[in-house]
Amino acid sequence: MRQRITFVCAALLAPALAFAQPKTADDYYKDGETQYNLGNFPGAVEAFKKGFELEPVESKKAAYLYNVAQAYRQNKDCGNAQFFYKRYLALKENDTKKPLKPEKRQEIEDRIKELDECAKQQEAIRNKPPDQNLTPGEDPPDGDPKPPGDKVVGVITPPGGDEDEEDGVTKSAANDNPRVITLRLTGGAGRLTAGDLPIPTLATGALFAAYPITVADKLVVEVGAAFTYTRVPFEMAGAPGTNKNASLVAVMANVGAVYQVIPKLHARLELGVGGLFFLGASESPFTDNQETTGALGMAHVRVGISADYAVTPNFVITAAPFAFSYSPPKEGLRKDIESLNEIDFMVGLGYRM
Repeated sequence: MRQRITFVCAALLAPALAFAQPKTADDYYKDGETQYNLGNFPGAVEAFKKGFELEPVESKKAAYLYNVAQAYRQNKDCGNAQFFYKRYLALKENDTKKPLKPEKRQEIEDRIKELDECAKQQEAIRNKPPDQNLTPGEDPPDGDPKPPGDKVVGVITPPGGDEDEEDGVTKSAANDNPRVITLRLTGGAGRLTAGDLPIPTLATGALFAAYPITVADKLVVEVGAAFTYTRVPFEMAGAPGTNKNASLVAVMANVGAVYQVIPKLHARLELGVGGLFFLGASESPFTDNQETTGALGMAHVRVGISADYAVTPNFVITAAPFAFSYSPPKEGLRKDIESLNEIDFMVGLGYRM
């Protein structure tokens, strides 16, 4: 019985003891970020200030000041926003590890100037005594100052966190998605299956272009086109040691679903439908060494998965660990080729905007 009571007491006290643990600077940063995203800007100010006080790493402190300024600006407190932007610039003056870029400095200095008039208006209103009372039903006079720029902007992650390479600004999930176009150029290896023919690993590449459509906070649908190329070497029949190259060229309409797994990392599932053209296959093992005229064209379907990692907001590293394509046989191919199947692995670079 005593052991049971001890166990129950321990279970009841565990949450309280965990809650009683002192918060760290990182804890206050996370609290501030949460309150900021929820629109509780006064709460964000307090959390970021406490995080600044507890932050042991000097190079991280400037980010807290910037976040305080951002929260004050969103709360339409122009004077305090202006003050903390200035404190942020002053602290970054001594930052030799990650100095502020000139264009970012200019942006903040411009914002300080924009806030100047707003701060003066707010100060004048605070110092101006009321000159009349309102009767029931009467509207108050116009003239409440509003800070320039009412757009919600991101907060800065302390150095070493999940920050943008350009200026350290963490963007919302919606801003992290491309808005106009995405381009990806990849290359790698492919395994082609064509009947009983022994085919070595082939060099292959692909180019994708798409228009992104945001359908949810972290989900984007990309609609566009894809172009793939695979080089297929073969040995001429009756001429040992004489090698030629054929080409598999696919042109497809392509659609993909892109999901943001974590900031900077997106996973993609895509489907392409179009045509495949077998060029230079005349008198090759693929045609049973028979002569053909022109390219062999056939339907083509491609399914692939890939992942993008954002090095910058515009440039990404992309990897496609698996892509499978299928084409039904075309008249002119040897009889045992019931389909052309290819499995690819590719890596490359992408650009989005």
